[in-house]
Amino acid sequence: MDDLATYNSALQVVAAFVIFVVGYLTLLFAIVALLLLGEGLHQAFNFARVSFLKSARGEGQLPLTPAPVVLGGSAFSGWTHRLTESLTGLKHRYFHSLS
Repeated sequence: MDDLATYNSALQVVAAFVIFVVGYLTLLFAIVALLLLGEGLHQAFNFARVSFLKSARGEGQLPLTPAPVVLGGSAFSGWTHRLTESLTGLKHRYFHSLS
C-alpha cells in the first residue's frame, strides 16, 4: 500500500509540473500574439491615415509628416539594427577617446 501512495504522489508532482509548463507556454504565446496583433493594427492605421491624407489633398501637400509605413516586412524587422545603432551612438557619445 505504501508503494501505491508513493507512486500516486510522484504522479501528482509530475502532473503539476506539466500543467505549469503548459500554462506558462500558453501565456507566452498569447502575449506574443497580442503584441503582433497590436503592431499589425498600428501599421494598418498608419497606412490608412497616409492613404486618406494623400487622397484628400495633393501628393505634396500633406499637413502632417506621415509615419513610415512598413508593408513588406515583419512587424519586428530591423529592431536589432535600431538597437545596435543607438548603442553605437551612445558609445561614441559617452566613451570617446580623450586624445
